[in-house]
Amino acid sequence: MKKNPNKKAITKEKEAKPQKIVAELLEISQKREKELQELDHIAKMLVRRDLELSETRKKREKELQELKMVKMELESAKSILEIKVKSRTKELEELAQNLDEQVKERTKELQEKVEELGKMNRLMSGRELRMIELKREIQRLKEELEKYKLR
Repeated sequence: MKKNPNKKAITKEKEAKPQKIVAELLEISQKREKELQELDHIAKMLVRRDLELSETRKKREKELQELKMVKMELESAKSILEIKVKSRTKELEELAQNLDEQVKERTKELQEKVEELGKMNRLMSGRELRMIELKREIQRLKEELEKYKLR
């Protein structure tokens, strides 16, 4: 019997086909393995990033809480200062009014003293003028007496 050359080629082809398929499957498997390794690497990076983001989020939340506390303290301090400012302003207004009244009173007292001093001055001036007048009259009378004695 003669062997058919085509049959050999077909047989070789049939035998080569599983080997080819195995080689292709092996290549696909290797590609998948690389892809899985890359995906694993990416997943690990994402987990690290998520952890970092989680830590950052916790830090930011803590900072936010601290800022809220500071804001509340500042608002409280502001309220206290506003109350103190209002109180001090009221005190100053009362003092200013008191000072106005004291100035008016003192001015009135000073005016009364000025008037009193004016009266005293007029009295003393009048007295001095009267003294001068009396001294002149005494002098005139002395002169008359002298003249009278001499006669």
